[in-house]
Amino acid sequence: MTQAQQAAGTLDPAFDMNGVVTLPFGDVVGSIPAAVLALPDNKLLVAVATTKPQNAPAKIARLEEDGSLDHTFGIQGIVEIPFDNGTWFSPRHLHPLTNEGWLITGTAERETEPDRVDMAVVRQLKDGTLDTTFGKDGKVTLNINDLIGPSSGARILTHRHDKKGDDKLAESAGGVGATAIAKQDGKIVLVSTVLFEFNNLKGIVIRLNKDGSLDTSFNLKGFLLVKLPGIEHVWNQASGVAVQQDGKVLVCGDFSRERSGERPGAYVIRYDQDGYVDAGYGDNKNGVVTIIDSSRWLNLGSMALKSDGGVVAMGSAESDRRREGLIASLNPSGSFNLVFNNGKPLFSNLTEHGVSWQCCVLQTDGKLVVSGQGGGVYVDENSSVVTARYAPDGSLDVEFAGKGWAVINDESGIDLFRGGTAMADNRVVVSGYVAFGPMPPPGYVVRYLA
Repeated sequence: MTQAQQAAGTLDPAFDMNGVVTLPFGDVVGSIPAAVLALPDNKLLVAVATTKPQNAPAKIARLEEDGSLDHTFGIQGIVEIPFDNGTWFSPRHLHPLTNEGWLITGTAERETEPDRVDMAVVRQLKDGTLDTTFGKDGKVTLNINDLIGPSSGARILTHRHDKKGDDKLAESAGGVGATAIAKQDGKIVLVSTVLFEFNNLKGIVIRLNKDGSLDTSFNLKGFLLVKLPGIEHVWNQASGVAVQQDGKVLVCGDFSRERSGERPGAYVIRYDQDGYVDAGYGDNKNGVVTIIDSSRWLNLGSMALKSDGGVVAMGSAESDRRREGLIASLNPSGSFNLVFNNGKPLFSNLTEHGVSWQCCVLQTDGKLVVSGQGGGVYVDENSSVVTARYAPDGSLDVEFAGKGWAVINDESGIDLFRGGTAMADNRVVVSGYVAFGPMPPPGYVVRYLA
């Protein structure tokens, strides 16, 4: 093995020989690796999504450290996620639990109600069986009208308000759906965005008890609609969530600005354990941190908690059909961390065609790994899957892939990012698939050396 092969950010040759595991797995129906999760024993979980025309359930696959299917898990390494006949579950995220099990979040649609999309959460034990102490046989579905009221006409926004050019397969892979974080006491916090009517959107935050029931101690309802105190805006979207050790809830997203023509900005808001805005958070002491730019539409879509109680949030900045990655590092108080990029939001302008960060992992050494969609606003042949690593001060870690970032671009179609995770030894794993190419759309899980 040459030194170049051993360098950080290069494909791991111990992972299916060339660093890439391809989907579908044999004759298993489903080829979109919607999410990946590293397990403590160096195994990997992959949530495998199917398209509606395939008329088959989503699945969980478990991989050995070398990338082969773990035949001690389910049937030859595969466990189906059963839903009622006529219900299509589209997984989007995987989240670890303290009992070595995991949560799968996404959306559920029924053939009999084609206009209805529910938030869905599935809890599995470490052997892949459904945890029957949670919801109905290990599953909870949440209909927004049941929560807010049937007269609201509300529905879950399954794709971003500004989504342009995504193909049918991208929609089939889950879109926005629900993001969840499991707290130490077993409670689960979900976020998504509710569409009431055109240009009337609000983020929603829901907290469930350990058994999957609504936790009515949270905002006295079990849920809240995001409102940004002191900020005049028409709409807001909630895209990411993190729960602090003390139970306070951080939510990030984007919001319209007051004046016509002003580009939307990004926000992070913090709620206390009871679901009320934590007024002590942020420099303005109103519970909200905002990032605005007169020339770019900003969005924060994912967060990672730092060891000091602060948070790193990331997303994108869009201008003239081009996207840059956006990263912000906040202290526990909500002020900007002065070490990271001199206390300013960091705009990542790495590839020729742009990038949007969608996933982040903080390594034990303080380095930040981000991954997401390469390319501009419209998906085309320049779309790719991009992974980068930053030092704690916000500078690119040039030891990773020789320049700080790595790109996957399959010439057979259009690459779409789906998930990312990091193993205990900091090897980075990302997943994606190739649209507008061969059918079924080929998926892949890639592992980079640390």
